[in-house]
Amino acid sequence: MKRSILFASLLGIAIAGYALAQDHPEHPTKKTAQLEVIDATVVGENICVGCSIEKEKGAAAQCSKYGHRHALKVTTATTAGKEIPEMKGWVLHYLETDNGQPMIKEHHGEVLTLKGKIYSEERVFEVLTVEAKKPDHPKEAKKSEHPEHPKK
Repeated sequence: MKRSILFASLLGIAIAGYALAQDHPEHPTKKTAQLEVIDATVVGENICVGCSIEKEKGAAAQCSKYGHRHALKVTTATTAGKEIPEMKGWVLHYLETDNGQPMIKEHHGEVLTLKGKIYSEERVFEVLTVEAKKPDHPKEAKKSEHPEHPKK
């Protein structure tokens, strides 16, 4: 009997500790996720998710066969003129809209400045306008297309 009471007490303490840790300031994504929808200007690299995890982690991506699936790797995000530092490094997937299609299908490796809405809990970006785009590096400026998917 005493063992079961002791076990239940320890279990309760562990659960309470876990719950408190989730709201701890060291978890900025929890705080940001509570914002849900954020009107923002975002600067980042338009990456192919498959190519990135293939290069960085050895995934068996087959982008040459199935095509690229681009997302925005955030460098900076600002809302109402204030930077949102905890979003640096986030990968935001594009919402399937008319404005988002060029980002999803083109601009491989380019640095983009976009205005739109961040759905932070889902890590999704709804493109409203393209403010600027530039190649990641000078070598890319000469390429107007990705070698695996030439323009037709």
